[in-house]
Amino acid sequence: MPPDYFHLALFDALAYNPPVMTGRRQIFWLILLAGLALGLRVWVVFALFDSEAGPIAYEHGPIAENLLAGRGFSIELLGGTGPTSQQAPFYPVLLATAYACFGVGSPSAVLAIQLLQCVAGTALVLVVVWLAWSLVPSRPVLGWLAGLGAAVYPTHLYMVTHLQVAVWAALGLTLLLAVVVSPRFRATRRGAIVAGLLSGMLLLVEPILALALPVCALAFWLGERRRWTTAALGRVGLMATLAALVICPWLIRGWIVHGEPVFIKSTFGYAFWQGNNPASWGTDKIPKATVPAMLADHDGTLAGMNEALWESRHETLYIDRVVLTPEDYRRLGRLTEPERSRSLGRRAWRFARDNPAHYARLCLQRLRYFLLFDETNPKATHRIYRTATTVWLVLVFVGLLVSRDQWRAFWPLYAVFFAVTLFHVLTITSVRFRIPVEPISFVWAASAVCPLAERLLGRRLKIHRPGECPRDPFGPDHALHGPHFDVMKRTKSRRRAG
Repeated sequence: MPPDYFHLALFDALAYNPPVMTGRRQIFWLILLAGLALGLRVWVVFALFDSEAGPIAYEHGPIAENLLAGRGFSIELLGGTGPTSQQAPFYPVLLATAYACFGVGSPSAVLAIQLLQCVAGTALVLVVVWLAWSLVPSRPVLGWLAGLGAAVYPTHLYMVTHLQVAVWAALGLTLLLAVVVSPRFRATRRGAIVAGLLSGMLLLVEPILALALPVCALAFWLGERRRWTTAALGRVGLMATLAALVICPWLIRGWIVHGEPVFIKSTFGYAFWQGNNPASWGTDKIPKATVPAMLADHDGTLAGMNEALWESRHETLYIDRVVLTPEDYRRLGRLTEPERSRSLGRRAWRFARDNPAHYARLCLQRLRYFLLFDETNPKATHRIYRTATTVWLVLVFVGLLVSRDQWRAFWPLYAVFFAVTLFHVLTITSVRFRIPVEPISFVWAASAVCPLAERLLGRRLKIHRPGECPRDPFGPDHALHGPHFDVMKRTKSRRRAG
């Protein structure tokens, strides 16, 4: 055997092959990860639970109570009372179900919802692992790190205690992305059906995440080997059709009760006005100067922190109470709900058009609030939240640099995160608006520490086969070059020189 072939065979035998975790071992560690996520969330729920002053149900609570009282899906909004599309239907119906089983506004009903959200948060952790493994199957450690981050991230632990839709929106969006990029589901009829149903349900949970649906459809279509065939286009069409069928009953209901088409929610103009008027800070709140002192004055325990956050809520003003006058409420009350929202939206557009510099400053401020700390929200001033957010942001940016050669795998995550961020920067932002896209960012954020974790777990160095070249300068592939490392590059260089 010629020497060159001998060396080739030798180094091919010594080349690194990733150790494959057996199915039973993998299931064991997944169960352990799920147990950690569920245990932490349940502990937070019981540590913060107060039977006398439970969490606020926001607008979902009154709608749920009206549903049970026979008044339908209705609420008082901007001077008018009646059928509403102020909220998407999923969460008020979920809350109404808990109220019907355990009593309206009862501590048992609140606790049941919180424990159910603990389960949803745990499922989210497992979906993050699945998403990472589908995108980068050659680096299983990346999935474990992303899942571990989702399991222990303080904001995600705390969000299960709130009667808000954030945890469900995060689960729906991450699950949809995991399905459309999964080798088991993409480019299949089964995948189109599952993705279509998930898309429709996601819209009924949080319609703003419609921004993610074109990205998901494109990712699903790009998984086709023959993209321009009738079958490939038909599967994408099936996905869109099923999504439309899921939301169709709610769209018909909106047209009936409002007398005009309404896409899930009717309050875009209202929300845009809250974030863009002369008194606005870019959110729906205006903080009082007493909030920082109140948050600093507690005993340092988890219960003390929660009590301080609860009290500080009453030191934060909603923009409606500051700007809208009794005359505004009387005038708006004479309009239909969509017209009220459009009226306020026109005010906001005039303000942005006449004050472009002020609007630009609000957008930059919202970008800072979205990625860092929302100064109008008392919860965002706590040191635990700020520390966790800082660590998250650093890992996200470092992970972007480290994983830049994997952009073909991660582009759906980048696109969805960018689209949702841009929308809230241009309109209105809040802490809860970032939660749905945080889990997908954990996938590339894990890339920042993945090489170190792989080394600590004892991965052997890879010896490159002939013509191979490392693409990840931070990864283990860069550790050792075989004797035939850049043979193809050297051959081409000699040919050019000759």
